[in-house]
Amino acid sequence: MTDLLKKVSRRVTLLLDNRMSTRGRDRITVTLHPDGTIGFRALHCRHEYRLPLIAAYKLAIEAEARETWRRKQEERKALGLKPRKPRRSLLFR
Repeated sequence: MTDLLKKVSRRVTLLLDNRMSTRGRDRITVTLHPDGTIGFRALHCRHEYRLPLIAAYKLAIEAEARETWRRKQEERKALGLKPRKPRRSLLFR
C-alpha cells in the first residue's frame, strides 16, 4: 500500500436521526489526511472534527464488541437464560 501524499475526501450520506428519508444536512465529508488523521465535516460547515486513525480504529472495535455483547444478551434473554456479567477487559473501559 502506498502512503498518502495529499488529502482524499469523499461525501457520504448518513441518517443522523431516526428518519426514513435523508435531508441535505445528513451529508458529511470524510477526509483522510497524510498525517494519519481522519476528519469529519458536516455539509456547509467549516469546522472539521479530526482524530487519529488509531483512535477511529479503536472506537470501531469497541462499538462492534458492544453491539455483539448486546445482541448475545438479547438472545440469552429470549431463551429464558440469565444475562451474563461483563468481563473486565480493555474493550469495556
